[in-house]
Amino acid sequence: MKFSLARQRAFDQTLNAPDFVLVYQMGKVGSSSIEASLEHANIPSWHIHTFDDNEEFQMYHNTDDVSCFFDWHIRAAYKLTLSHRKRILQKRDHLKIITLVRDPIATVVSRFFQDLHIQFIAGKKNEAIHGDMDATLRHLTDAFETQMRLDYFTDWFDRELKRQFDIDVLKHVQDPSQTYWRIEQGGCDVLLMKCEAINQSTDVLGEFLELPDFKLQSSNEASNKWYSALYQRFKETYPFERLFHLYDAPLYRTVYSEEEITQFKKKWGQ
Repeated sequence: MKFSLARQRAFDQTLNAPDFVLVYQMGKVGSSSIEASLEHANIPSWHIHTFDDNEEFQMYHNTDDVSCFFDWHIRAAYKLTLSHRKRILQKRDHLKIITLVRDPIATVVSRFFQDLHIQFIAGKKNEAIHGDMDATLRHLTDAFETQMRLDYFTDWFDRELKRQFDIDVLKHVQDPSQTYWRIEQGGCDVLLMKCEAINQSTDVLGEFLELPDFKLQSSNEASNKWYSALYQRFKETYPFERLFHLYDAPLYRTVYSEEEITQFKKKWGQ
């Protein structure tokens, strides 16, 4: 990522645009279609997961392996840029924010497999990734259970929206059977949506954006990932009951109904 004063000033103008929208959520919760839709509607926006750093440094315990993929000087410049852009947004009189939540097991698993390259650092050292599929899968399963920081996902709203914009999302969610919530506080207008209902939320988004003709676009993400075979084997063999405790976290107990949580557990149960 290259940084320049001219580029920074140009993006500052985007952040200050009257119709600017911040797409602000943890990774792998289904925001890509919203990003594509905002771009198609010519709405200035920015998609961000955290204002502190590259989120991989917050998500994994093995940060030495993470750092192999980031040049220190570029990371330092990025952190300064995040801080600068955050100040601009915090000074706005009015800010629209779209954020999403998703079944936590689906979120955690999707994110882990997106970042498999990080776990291959240790795998190369212990030769796990040079073995057969079973050896590779054992290595990845161990990394999944020992290197993921699950509190990154369960505490995301407190660490981000609450700390950065003083919005306590959970205080505003009264009925978990809803598929979205509108929160207006301190100059921020927040739309919190369930990822599972996003394809039925065109009208909700149109109302929030004040665009009656708003259309939800497909993000056209490729479904045939390079890690598809490993991902499928992992889903077939991993005992996901080990992660059912995530559904007891305050975030997921607040936004999802008992029926929804039961359905999630049924989906992931062996």
